Amino acid sequence: MGRKHKKKGGKNKRHQPPLPPLGEDFKQNLYLEALEGINKLKLSKDLFLQKQVKEAYLLSKIWLETWKTHVGYDAVLKGDQPGGKKYGRQQIGEINKDIIANEELFHSAPELYFYFDPPLNDVQPVKDFILITQDVWEFFYEKYKGKAVRRIANEQGEFNLMTISPYAIFMTQEKLNQIGSLNQNQLANSVDLLRMRKIQLYSDWKFKELEIYCQQIMESQDIQIWLMNPIYEQNQIKLQLIKTINQNKNILLGEQLLEAEYQQLQLSQFLKNHFILVVFQNEVELSQLDVKFELNQNGCCFNCGSKALLNYSCACKKVFYCSDTCRYKDQEFHSRQCTKAYDSQDDDDFDAITYETIQNGQGVGLVNLGNTCYMNSSLQSLFSSTHFQEFLSNKQYWTQNTIKRSVQLNYKLEKLLKNLLTQNKAFSPYSFRQQLARKYPFFGNNYQQDAAEFILYLFDALNEELIQKDDKQKPQIQLQQQLDLGDGDKPEPEQANSDSEDDSSEEQENTENQSTQQQQIQFHKKVQQNQINNDNYEQALELIHKLNSSIIVKNYLGITRSEIECPICYQKTQSYEQFLILPLSLNAVSQSKHLVDVFVISNDWYKPYEKIVYEYQPNQTMLLDVKRDIGEKLGIEAIYLLGAFCSNNQIDMYLFHDEDQLSKVLNDNQNCYFCLFQLDQSIYSITDEDQYFDVMIYSYEKKNAFSYQCEYICAAIPKILIIKKQFTAVQIYQQIWNKLGEHSKSDQLMNIQIDEPQQDSLLNSQQLLEVLNYQIIIQTRLPSKTPCPFTCGKQFKKDQKPHCCELPFNNSNTLQQYLEKANYANAHTSLSIEFVENAIPKSLRIEFEPKTNYHKHDKSLNLLNLIDNFQSKEPLLDENAYHCTICNDLTFAIKTMSLQKLPDQLIIQLKRFQYDEHKGFQKNNILVTYPEAITINQIDYELYGVVQHFGGLDNGHYTAYGRRQKKWIEFNDDSTKEVKENDVINDKNAYILFYQQK
Repeated sequence: MGRKHKKKGGKNKRHQPPLPPLGEDFKQNLYLEALEGINKLKLSKDLFLQKQVKEAYLLSKIWLETWKTHVGYDAVLKGDQPGGKKYGRQQIGEINKDIIANEELFHSAPELYFYFDPPLNDVQPVKDFILITQDVWEFFYEKYKGKAVRRIANEQGEFNLMTISPYAIFMTQEKLNQIGSLNQNQLANSVDLLRMRKIQLYSDWKFKELEIYCQQIMESQDIQIWLMNPIYEQNQIKLQLIKTINQNKNILLGEQLLEAEYQQLQLSQFLKNHFILVVFQNEVELSQLDVKFELNQNGCCFNCGSKALLNYSCACKKVFYCSDTCRYKDQEFHSRQCTKAYDSQDDDDFDAITYETIQNGQGVGLVNLGNTCYMNSSLQSLFSSTHFQEFLSNKQYWTQNTIKRSVQLNYKLEKLLKNLLTQNKAFSPYSFRQQLARKYPFFGNNYQQDAAEFILYLFDALNEELIQKDDKQKPQIQLQQQLDLGDGDKPEPEQANSDSEDDSSEEQENTENQSTQQQQIQFHKKVQQNQINNDNYEQALELIHKLNSSIIVKNYLGITRSEIECPICYQKTQSYEQFLILPLSLNAVSQSKHLVDVFVISNDWYKPYEKIVYEYQPNQTMLLDVKRDIGEKLGIEAIYLLGAFCSNNQIDMYLFHDEDQLSKVLNDNQNCYFCLFQLDQSIYSITDEDQYFDVMIYSYEKKNAFSYQCEYICAAIPKILIIKKQFTAVQIYQQIWNKLGEHSKSDQLMNIQIDEPQQDSLLNSQQLLEVLNYQIIIQTRLPSKTPCPFTCGKQFKKDQKPHCCELPFNNSNTLQQYLEKANYANAHTSLSIEFVENAIPKSLRIEFEPKTNYHKHDKSLNLLNLIDNFQSKEPLLDENAYHCTICNDLTFAIKTMSLQKLPDQLIIQLKRFQYDEHKGFQKNNILVTYPEAITINQIDYELYGVVQHFGGLDNGHYTAYGRRQKKWIEFNDDSTKEVKENDVINDKNAYILFYQQK
């Protein structure tokens, strides 16, 4: 029977009637729909890549593939005629039906479905759906209908579709009554009464969304959300919860989540998949149980949730782990709630690290936590100061007067410094940022901040922790009052913040010094605004040192003097202002310097290039002047230097005529920079320009900017060889071998006598590959139908790119003879070296791009000019007119600013952002030149750090240079690389400069 049934079924299938043909109008509609869908989906993808989408829709991939088959999408995309059995006959159905859970059962709260667009059951991002724009959604919805699931982008224009699935127990009043009615014998077997459900939440939800979500499920606004201690297993938590309610103990194995503490955090920052939430419906008086848990006990790992022997713990003794790997993975998560979760290792280990231990470290990068490049660049620059390193690492802030106070931020900063100088990979500064955000919450979010403002707030917070207290309150208040002298606006008093770990000690200290704390003024505002009378200057300066910490005042605090002279009675009044960062306006008179990047390439192919920023005089400086000046600086005679102009890492033009003016050549070759190649012989010995060749070095590594004959190769900067046309190939091979002998496997080439052209002494192509790690390629550009004069014999085609052929290893024919075969004088012959390995050896790699096309800048400013301009005379006119107390009238007085006291650590801000009445804040990108060593008011300073700013006010990025161990390192968030001094000096993007006294 089975066989007959199967046979019968096959017969019926063969005799099914054919489907009716599709109408031409229907086909045309499908074609137009597919064509419109192609364009809309492509535009949608481009908008997402450009991060221009604020609101997105989810679209089922299964549904989309069905639609594509239905309309012949793939065929239309290729330009073919659509068809097939399923073309126009697919039952498409509603959009997103396959990925949307039963709306009536969704988390027992269907009203939340459209309110929050919550995550869908078992949906895997990317695998099950794609993101589309509203325009695409409306295109599909108009024809097919379906469920819309929207998502809103975050501040960075990204869509976080990750979900977390913690467990939840919803304790209604009925459930509380049921548990309360249990007798003692029923308690042990009652864990099944508590239904524990996995709930799916978007990881970037804030606490408020979680609270509303639970309120909807509980159908009550009056709820409590508790996070149970993840050390215990589910049944242990259930049983303890049941006993607590039944016996009215009201003590839980967890902590209550409050919006005030968690409103700034996303759910993924304080919840994990294996965590358990308990939600109570009504007002229930509950308190947290202070769990006493020790190492080497069985429990659930705080990170992975598995039951194991917990041998590892944070210093707070509240979280425990099964392995050191789990503790490391959980480090960033736990530091969000724990003040003792320092950056890594135990405190004792870090305390053992001293300045002598880390002083030879160059440091690693800092992970970007979300628009925190301003913080990373500022810290890397500050950490480049040897004084700052020593102050932190040797705990010079830890004095007898501060040891009882909380110095957590200073300690976090110390640990961050030691991590950066001892780790071997980029480090996350999250713990430090969280500590700073306790005082200044705006640093805890992912909004971009100004680097200079960050430094001021950081110094403020560090100083406040380190203010040295005095047992006598009255003198302290007097000190503060004396500092408030002057005409400057006084900021409002602010209560000092403290996060001491010793509660009893801190409470006593707060009681003793409450009146003093209320008199304190926020430090960075006080420093920027407070004025000191002239008669009181020395005394006030001494009081400042007593009141504030030594690291801020002695090392970073400077004082300016403002003198105003009345032009009528000649009365002079003086006042003093303090600064931590010296702000310099970019309004000085331009130096009008003309600069160009000059890269000097040595004739030693293994020697790195030298970059020199050369200043020239338009219509005066000749090429010979450039060669003489730079040659004298580098110890190279000018006659051995060949000039060339390059653009995009290609040589555009060689310069043999030294009498040419540099400015004329620059104007004729825009966007170029200047190279000087050191030759093995005098440039004047080259009588025919066809005697020299630029030799390119290639390898099959990546797409190359130089090459036109190979798609995936990499080239170093060109080398220069003087090759005569009378040279044979063997002589050319030997000449290159002399330069690249290190990359040859034997010295067989040297055994060949160039004056004996016997063929039996030469190597064939296979033998050459065995001797050398590279091939020598000759390139020519010949007219069409010209046969290759070398080995391949192929004819050139019209408009063909340069022809490449391996240079034949022949000691009979000269290069001149090869070229004469082509009977073409301008063959544009050149040589290249192609390494058979995957990369050019590092010893030969020289790739560079000019930091600045200086000749584009008609104007530039000099740092010394800006400082002189800061100290120049300024007339007080119109609304700024000065009221003279002697004349009792407004006068057009003269104001003179001067630097009265310069700090050991001088931080200078170039005020690039200026306000325009019509355009708002605009960035001034003018080049400001600055030296590595500078003398200001007879004080010698040396540069140790630079913060750069790229882009504009709303979409900028910060990087930093730091001098570490006499080397300059570029810090770009988590990436670091060594750079040359010339790359650092006079950087056009410089924003903050860090100098320290020699």
